[in-house]
Amino acid sequence: MASFFSLLRWELEEYLSFPVLAFLIVSAIAAVLFQTNSGGHITSERSYISLFHTSGTVFLFLTFCAGVFFSRSFAGAVGKGETKLMLSYPVKRWQLFLSKFTALFPIIFVIYGAAYALLLYFNSISVFEPMFFVTLLAFLLQLMLTCGVSVAVAMVTKSEIISILASLLFLLGIDSVGGAGTYLSAQGRLKFLFSYFGDLIHPDVPPFTEFSATAGDAATAVVVPVVIFLVLFVAAFVYFTRFMEVD
Repeated sequence: MASFFSLLRWELEEYLSFPVLAFLIVSAIAAVLFQTNSGGHITSERSYISLFHTSGTVFLFLTFCAGVFFSRSFAGAVGKGETKLMLSYPVKRWQLFLSKFTALFPIIFVIYGAAYALLLYFNSISVFEPMFFVTLLAFLLQLMLTCGVSVAVAMVTKSEIISILASLLFLLGIDSVGGAGTYLSAQGRLKFLFSYFGDLIHPDVPPFTEFSATAGDAATAVVVPVVIFLVLFVAAFVYFTRFMEVD
């Protein structure tokens, strides 16, 4: 385990040093503030509309930043020879692979989740508001999907630039083509989750009465990205630890 924690520390120092970490924090805050309008009288309806629609910009920034970070960490390390150098030390391949995921995934999620919490202040919403946590769940699902796609592409291409472009084009293409009516798009999943849980928690608030979703819709919105993430991540893990040749 000492080797794993050493790799984890190196990963944090290499890919989340001060300038990079500052960029990640600023991008998360900018994504939240981009569509935030604090003027005017705050009503329950307006607050939840803001909570829903601001998420679209956050999804875009989150997908872009996560795609770049995962591609840079996995494919970039291979392309620059860092992976080969690391494996020359007494470390296991699975330790190297999982240290990258463990270092990046929770930090990206926490930063974007914390930045999104600013909306609670701007819209006078309680920190215990269930719909806020529903939106955080949607962010987590999008981050999982982005991670799975980016890591899988990185293992195949071994090129940082190609991995970034291919994964982002795929993920943003799904959102653009699918729109808000599919389980594969970030906004579509949030729409199903927001509508179902909003109808249960706030049945009289207008934003939640405009679109109906069943428990099956909400469950599918969760299961689809989780399954895709598990399949791609496990496949990439097996390929990296057992078959991939590191030049």
